[in-house]
Amino acid sequence: MIKFFRRIRQRLLSENKFSKYLIYAIGEIVLVMIGILLALQVNNWNNRRIEKSKEQAILKNLQIDFKNNIDNLDLAYNRFKEAYQASAMLLEIIKDDKDINPTEVDHLINEIVNKPMSFDFITGSTNEIINTGSLHLIRDPALRKQISNWSYYFTDTQDDMVIYRDYLFGFFIPSLTTKVRLRNLSVPLIFEDDLDLQKISNSGFKPDYNKAIKTFEFENQVSNNALNYMWVINSYKVFLNYLIDTLELIESNIK
Repeated sequence: MIKFFRRIRQRLLSENKFSKYLIYAIGEIVLVMIGILLALQVNNWNNRRIEKSKEQAILKNLQIDFKNNIDNLDLAYNRFKEAYQASAMLLEIIKDDKDINPTEVDHLINEIVNKPMSFDFITGSTNEIINTGSLHLIRDPALRKQISNWSYYFTDTQDDMVIYRDYLFGFFIPSLTTKVRLRNLSVPLIFEDDLDLQKISNSGFKPDYNKAIKTFEFENQVSNNALNYMWVINSYKVFLNYLIDTLELIESNIK
């Protein structure tokens, strides 16, 4: 094809037909430009097709992660509410003038200590998008904004979890050693069922809970622990709403 055009140019020049040659040259340039533009258009179309395919893969991975996070967080949220309710009931027992039922106290302490459920958020897809700079592949600006806010909600929730854990395990549970029968607590749910360990029997001691827990100091300890649960419950609720709203946007963009 190139040789064909070269022969035409040579023939026009040899016949001294400069005006026709000029028109031909301009036409050839136009054809070349059209060819380049078509090639660019095809390349752009192919790039858009690849980016759309990548976007859909990202959205489907996000959908799976966000659904799992919502289910797990909803469960943890409800368990923290149960632990908080047990704390409120224990505070009423401490405040009341009636004699204490040791079995009831053991049950409430068990709820306060073992009910709260923390979990590791599934962050693989979200971290990959943020760390690899793939956020631009998501075309929906509202969804891009939601994903970019992930770190804010995640960090805020984690901060409240750290405060809760530090107080519960670093102070509250150790403070119970001189007040209640910790031996009567149930096995935490995080333990596997097939550990094949001997079951620990209940305590044979019969402490006087009217003296052990009806103190100004213990009331403050239970109250502070309950306040930490309130912070976690609030953070879980905020994060849960964020996850639900984001999932709706994700699913609206999946084709």
